[in-house]
Amino acid sequence: MPSNIILFGECGVGKSSIINLIAGHHQAGVSSSAKGCTLHATPYNVSVCGHSLTLWDTAGLNEGEKGTVTDIRAISNLYSLLKNLEGGVSLLVFCMRASRINGAAEKNWKFFREIVCQKRVPTVIIVTHLELEKGSMDDWWTRNERAFRTYEINPSTDNHPTGVACVTATKGKLKGNGYQFEEEYNLSQQKARDLITRAYLRVPWKVAPVEWFKTIVDRTTETDCWGNVTHVREERRRLPGRGVHELVSRCKISEAEATTLANALGGV
Repeated sequence: MPSNIILFGECGVGKSSIINLIAGHHQAGVSSSAKGCTLHATPYNVSVCGHSLTLWDTAGLNEGEKGTVTDIRAISNLYSLLKNLEGGVSLLVFCMRASRINGAAEKNWKFFREIVCQKRVPTVIIVTHLELEKGSMDDWWTRNERAFRTYEINPSTDNHPTGVACVTATKGKLKGNGYQFEEEYNLSQQKARDLITRAYLRVPWKVAPVEWFKTIVDRTTETDCWGNVTHVREERRRLPGRGVHELVSRCKISEAEATTLANALGGV
């Protein structure tokens, strides 16, 4: 069975283009529209350097109401995918554009890596849109690594020096006998393939449902004058579970926001 590799991140970062880069040919649909073209998770089976992989293209996170998928729906789709994959999860790939890191990225990283996957699945980063980087594309990570550490976004480095691949996922315009960024593209393909094939779990981890809420049952008994129980009354209360508390503490959102998200995910 192929190993499941999950690509996730905000809309427009180039997840579909990364899949095509890794596959070596056009497989995933790419949209230049402001709206994301991926509504639901789509699997692409590829063979990379002898490794049988399924790359999952997922809905863009944090698109908001003007995008094709709202935040909670996108999060629910990805949570459902992770929880229900029969073959488990072998790698999370956080995809982002070469721009300043923000709080939304921190929340997405911590939610899926720490809360849903409980730090049991390696999580790496692919940074796109670096075709115009002066010097080496890897210089971008050298300049920005400290900011990622500040947000506690620490890619897995057990089997890769940095857990990061700085790439371009476009060849650019056709110029003369080749493409504008063909050299950078070919190098990017090598780096992305090397990162994924080295980092993924050979024994997948099965994601367990998160305890969003727990039910407390209060029992009150009534007895007669001889001490015999005549009536038992039960009152059930639903309290925030581990998942809600972790959303508040790790993702730094309010309890009201955490409860709203947990209510949406509880039925997934």
